[in-house]
This record gives sequence, C-alpha cells and structure tokens, in this order.
Amino acid sequence: MSISESLDTTQPSDIPPQKPSSVLSDGLPVPDESHKEKFRQIVEPHMAIEEDDLALAPAAKRTALVFRGKLLQPASEVYPLLSEKIEAQGYTLFLQRGAKKKDEVLIVEGQVLQRNIKTRWWFHLGLLLVTILTTLAAGATFVGYDLTSMRAAVGDWNTVTLREMYHGGRQFAFPLLLILGVHEMGHYVAARLHKVKVTLPFFIPLPLSGIVPLSLGTMGAVIFITSPFKNRKMLFDVGLAGPLAGLLVAIPLFITGLKTQPTIGIPLEWLQQLHIDRVSVPAFLQWMARTVYDEHQVSLIDRTVFFRHPQALAAWFGTLLTFLNLLPLGQFDGGHVAFALFGRRVAWPLAFSVAAICVMLGLMGYWSAWLIWPLFALLTGLRHPPPHDDITPLGWPRMILGGITIALFFSLIVITPFYSSITR
Repeated sequence: MSISESLDTTQPSDIPPQKPSSVLSDGLPVPDESHKEKFRQIVEPHMAIEEDDLALAPAAKRTALVFRGKLLQPASEVYPLLSEKIEAQGYTLFLQRGAKKKDEVLIVEGQVLQRNIKTRWWFHLGLLLVTILTTLAAGATFVGYDLTSMRAAVGDWNTVTLREMYHGGRQFAFPLLLILGVHEMGHYVAARLHKVKVTLPFFIPLPLSGIVPLSLGTMGAVIFITSPFKNRKMLFDVGLAGPLAGLLVAIPLFITGLKTQPTIGIPLEWLQQLHIDRVSVPAFLQWMARTVYDEHQVSLIDRTVFFRHPQALAAWFGTLLTFLNLLPLGQFDGGHVAFALFGRRVAWPLAFSVAAICVMLGLMGYWSAWLIWPLFALLTGLRHPPPHDDITPLGWPRMILGGITIALFFSLIVITPFYSSITR
C-alpha cells in the first residue's frame, strides 16, 4: 500500500506578501485586490479568463483565488509554467475542471507541507528481519507446529526442532514476503521514475498469539509518498504499479505450488478447531489453475490450496491482499487508481459506498475483517486528495489499462475467504 501526503496541510509562505491579505470568516488569509491583479497578469497569457472568484479549493481545503475560463494550452504544459511563477510568490497552484466544464486555476496562499519522514536504512532492514521471523513462525504453524511447541524449542534452544521449523516455515514465508516486497517496490520504482519522493517500504510484523488464531506473521508493508502528486498520470502509475507487480509474482508461485508434490500441509485437527477447511478461490486463480489442473481438479481447488504445497497457500494469501489493496477506498491502491480514472466526483462517492458495503458484509458475518478496511481508510482519509493538476487526462493507454484493472478487480473478489464445508 502507498499512502500519499494529505493536501490540507498548507503552511504559510516564508515570502511576505506585498500587502496584508484579506481574511474571510474561516480565519484564513486570501489574496487581496492587488494580489488578484498580479496573479491575473501571470495567468492571462495561458488562459482566456472569464471570471474570478474566491472559493474553497478541494485539494487544499482552504479558500483560494480562482480564475475560470479556458486554458489556451494543454494543462500539462500550463501547469509547470504557472506553478514556477506562483510558487515563487509563496503560493500553491491547483488546476481543476469546474462547473460547466470550465477550467479553473486555483491559487492558495502558502505551500503544501510535505511529510518529513526520515528513517535510517537499518530501521527498514530491522523491520524486514523481524517480519521474516514472525512470518517463518506463521509458516511453521501451517506444517504442524503450534505456539507452545515453538516457545519450547526456542526456550530449550532445540536446534533440531528449530531447523525443522525453519525448513517447514520458509515454504510459506518466503513466497509471501516476495509477493509483498515486489508489490511495495513496484510503488517505489514508479514513484522514483516520476520523481515523486517516497520512503523505503515499512514491513509490519505480526507476532503469533492466541488472540489471532490464523496469522500470516505480518500485516503487510507500506510506503509513504512524501511529495504531492502533480497529475493523474503519476497517481495512476504509482497506485497501480504495486498490485500488478505483486500479482505477476503471485501467479507463477501459485501455479508451481499446485504442481509441487504435497507436503504435510496444515494439520486437519487444527483446521477443525478453527472451523476452517476450505478457502474461497477467486475466478482469476481458478483460471490460472486450469493451466495445470483438469476441470475436476479445479472444482476441488478450494480444499487443494490448503492441503497442497504451502507456496500455493502463500500465493493465495498474496492474491487476497492484492484484492483488498485494490478496494477503491481513500489512500488504498484502488483509491489512487479510482481517483485517477474517474476524478473526485465519482471517486469520493464510490469510496463511501464501498466503505458502507464493507461494514455491511462484516456485520452480516461474511468475514469480520471487512470491518477493519474502512477503519484503515478513515485513518488516512476516505476522500482521496486531488493531484495539483487535476485536468491533464490519463490518455487512452492508461484508460485501457484502467479498464483491464477493473475487470481484474472483479475477478479477484472474495467475500468469505475462509469457511468450513460443514457450514456452507
């Protein structure tokens, strides 16, 4: 998952204005008449101005000076020219399309406050190493070890048992971490290619406990975008690069896991205690399974994933996490893609609708974790902040890829990931 900066944190300019700004009822300064004329002279060479006004800038959540009309050049050419001049005055520029399809140039006093997230490389490495340990422990549970036996092996430093736990756990842990790592590096590389500032991935370990009976040993990974997205193309590329990269790794891992000879697998008694003996396999993975299985084997794949090689189970979990990341919620990867494709008029209502559906599914007992994802989205903002240039279109190649992504999302849908054949 990639989390971008919140654009409501504009900071006052260090460059003093030529005259004191006016102040509206919200207590925030806005350009006065002298500034309006100055900015009009900057904007006029690039826009046929029809009107100007003071309005709320959705991207900055504060009052802005707005010029409405028709841009004389493509927004992708206008934005860098205007942005350089306006930022030199200590202001921030936003471009958007308003009512009646009029182009709008919004000028906000102050500049976007970028996240100042400074971490050492060894901190990221430390989180990764801890996550490897917790994920190995989770993998060991899938081949017959419980928490008590693990504690005993560590306490007695039983190297024979620890070695067996490692060899059993790595078959699950390393494929899962590979999928998660490639996912995050997809975001990272795409961001760097667009010259967007970004942190290294933060892996999140999840130690085993009696509270969470079925644990992956990790809650995934996250990177932070620390500079603004300039346009929808950047937003689309960075948001989609992670899920696609992770999925490209998960597919061969899933197929080879199905082809590999069965191992000990998850103990049946343990599954019965959890009231789980099957997983819901999305349509996409069923199609992939047909490359190595006949129709009868595919019909039994909901049980096969559990009792085949742990690598297949890790790939299944990786695919599930990819689907959840593609939910069109706020700062989720799917939220980035939805905003880039549809804009705020569709993306914002869609995010609220999907959040409501998640809550409903959780309350109806389909999967209790459905209640968690809207909370994650609320923590980072259910409404995705617009890019600074919200006019420049994606272009047909990205629109086509976006359509494919929507189809992919529906092929990955899983309402109840785990279930028992007794209760289904």
